[in-house]
Amino acid sequence: MGACATQTFSPVSSTAWSCLKGQAAAQGFPINSDSGSQSDRGFTIEWSYDASAQTLSVTCTDSPFWAPCSTINGKIHEIIDGTHCLT
Repeated sequence: MGACATQTFSPVSSTAWSCLKGQAAAQGFPINSDSGSQSDRGFTIEWSYDASAQTLSVTCTDSPFWAPCSTINGKIHEIIDGTHCLT
């Protein structure tokens, strides 16, 4: 399947970004840089954090045929918005 629409979160302070990385690592999804990609179980996720603009962009660039972008992007929002990091 093709890429889903990019999800952008703002404002994301450097403290919030560190918190999000910690939350991701605790879920088995280690993030070791401000931008990159990772694949797992047929899904490929790319991220880019811009500290000066305080924005985090997340894109699912590949997924199994059975997973629609609406579900994937909803899950991305659920995960990021569901943390205490952005509050």
